[in-house]
Amino acid sequence: MEPWLRPEEEAPADLMEYHLLDLVKSLEQARHWLHEHTEAVPEEALWWEPAPGVPSIGARLYHIIHSSERLATYAFSRNPNYEELAAEAAHDWTPPRMSKEELLRDLDTVFSSIQERLQWLARDALYRQRYVGRRRIPVRRSTILHHIAEHAAYHAGQLIVLLRLWQAQQRSPEDA
Repeated sequence: MEPWLRPEEEAPADLMEYHLLDLVKSLEQARHWLHEHTEAVPEEALWWEPAPGVPSIGARLYHIIHSSERLATYAFSRNPNYEELAAEAAHDWTPPRMSKEELLRDLDTVFSSIQERLQWLARDALYRQRYVGRRRIPVRRSTILHHIAEHAAYHAGQLIVLLRLWQAQQRSPEDA
């Protein structure tokens, strides 16, 4: 069963708790889609680029991992190094060649860490203002965390399309 369909074990005590549970389910759903479709990716398709300037499935996963980690730092760290974090973003789309297993392991590590930190977060802290980027744009912590899930889901869709394009390319003309 997909995470967003999973029923609650018990009713939360307050509305803030529902928001937290929905946020966790959103993160789990994005992670579910990424796992489900990445596991179907053959190793030879992982770093395939369909056209110049169109990043591979592996590059997208690498970007999701590192941008999620960076956004989580903005959301949770007391004193993030804004310049360093912004500089790291430039490397998201030039990943080292990693195996599918390494990428999925890193994805799980980042998303598990985010979910664990959410569990320890004071409920009212979910709505506190944080700062994002070099320009230190004020954003609620909950918005940053929702964006992690939305961003991962967005790229999961792209990953699915890339996998289908690669599969179509592999078929012989007789199969079409």
